[in-house]
Amino acid sequence: MSNYKKIFNLLLILAAYGFLGYKILTYDNYAVLFARFTSASFGQWVALCCCFALFPLNRLFESCKWRFLVHDIEPMDLMEAQRQVYYGTIAGFVTPYKLGEYPGRAMLFSHTQQNWLTATCLGLVGGYAMTVVIIVFGLPAAVTWLMPSRSVLWSIVLTLVLALAAFLILPAVMRRLQHREWKSEQSRQLVSMLARLGTHEALVLIGWSLLRYLCFFMQLVLAMRFCGVALDFSALLLTLPLYYMLITITPNVPAAEIAVRGAWAVAVFEPFGADISAAATIAAMIAWAVNTIFPLLVGTVIALRLRQDFVKK
Repeated sequence: MSNYKKIFNLLLILAAYGFLGYKILTYDNYAVLFARFTSASFGQWVALCCCFALFPLNRLFESCKWRFLVHDIEPMDLMEAQRQVYYGTIAGFVTPYKLGEYPGRAMLFSHTQQNWLTATCLGLVGGYAMTVVIIVFGLPAAVTWLMPSRSVLWSIVLTLVLALAAFLILPAVMRRLQHREWKSEQSRQLVSMLARLGTHEALVLIGWSLLRYLCFFMQLVLAMRFCGVALDFSALLLTLPLYYMLITITPNVPAAEIAVRGAWAVAVFEPFGADISAAATIAAMIAWAVNTIFPLLVGTVIALRLRQDFVKK
């Protein structure tokens, strides 16, 4: 690891935990949170443990998608892909929309300077696939929320068509751009790499993203079960996709995401009563912590090991 990588690594860790410490110190609902923990039954604790157990599976799906995206420029096994994904969480934690996550992953490439831009763009394509899945489920829920008396079958069909078309049209656009004359050889190689993403590749990315979405969904259901939120399945199918879509389209820095998630949880669950809204807000914070703090800790361990390797060398 070069000196600039070492400095970058240290700055990311300090910035990430600086934001995290600020959020912990300014959080003012510890009494409610403590009451939820102390009054939980055995079944609720089992639900919380299952929520926690799903976060490595969630990251495994993301690692499979990352490995699939970059296999042409940086072949790797699944273990290395997971190592890069966890390391990238440090950079993603302090950048809007987690845009720093993909360059952070590419920092561990064997040829970083040649491939980081291509890897970043490929990572953005993978992130776009995740956004497509979230909108496909969230938009019909939003229509039902705003117009509960109307059928939403048309909106489901329309959303599916538009979302898949938006994603599947990308390879066609890239193939057209590939035939242009590019002054920069790096730009030409980047467009050429993106043009290889055909229909099969797009569907694979959608598949991995869908598996991650189902993980997120189940984790929040389990966190709500831990917090004593009693909603039937139809209510969960309405509220959770809407909630995930709202937090996805809201600009935020991941380090401040807990506040954004809490605000949207209050808005989405308020019609079910103040008690359910408060408990759902705590559940949203728990799900955020499981999927953000714990991967960040794993990424930090990886970063510290890289630093030790650098010192030894």
